[in-house]
Amino acid sequence: GGWRAVRAADGLLFLIFFFSMLNNFIGGVYMALMDPYGLDLMNVQTWGVAFALASTGFIVGGVIVSRTGLGRNPTRTMLMLAMAMGVLGMVFTLREWAWLYVAGTWLYMALIPAVEAAEQTVIQRVVPYRQQGRVFGFARMFEAAAAPVTSLMIGPLAEFLVIPYMRTDAGQAKWAWLLGEGDSRGSALIFVVGGFLAVVLALGAMLMPQYRSIVRQYARAAPPAHS
Repeated sequence: GGWRAVRAADGLLFLIFFFSMLNNFIGGVYMALMDPYGLDLMNVQTWGVAFALASTGFIVGGVIVSRTGLGRNPTRTMLMLAMAMGVLGMVFTLREWAWLYVAGTWLYMALIPAVEAAEQTVIQRVVPYRQQGRVFGFARMFEAAAAPVTSLMIGPLAEFLVIPYMRTDAGQAKWAWLLGEGDSRGSALIFVVGGFLAVVLALGAMLMPQYRSIVRQYARAAPPAHS
């Protein structure tokens, strides 16, 4: 039933699979490496406080969305914010500066509510009300599975290949111009690559015909009635 409901809206399958699911694959990189990287920069107590402060980005991001909305084209807003998240992923570990990492983490978390709200808004507009539960369940099933899979892949890749390579003289000489020097440059390289892929993914989504189709359907559909 969920599959039929998703297929009924042209472009919705693209939104769920190409963007939401694959974007969560990129999110798995952060899930796997954010805490280890933070603990490389500071002790446990300091990182706990820093992460708690960075987590307030969720609250601030949610408040901003509630006050400003998502614009006339939430799908475009979602993809633009996804590109911004990718850029943050490429930037906030370029140097082993704790303040840069905490600030980047705060900004990343502040963007998450808008991205999630945009996806939910599009589905609620283009999917008939009686079928929305099936669509949300279908989408959440694949999205929830994506990030843990990436985390399981990235952990061993980082520990046994990338981090040891970046601690060699050859690795440091090749990447020092971009990542600087330090013990955590292997994790930083993975963040940069993951962020770059997120930007490419979002940009590629905006160039696909399914994107234009879902935008047209959203523009034609009547907004949900308010009780």
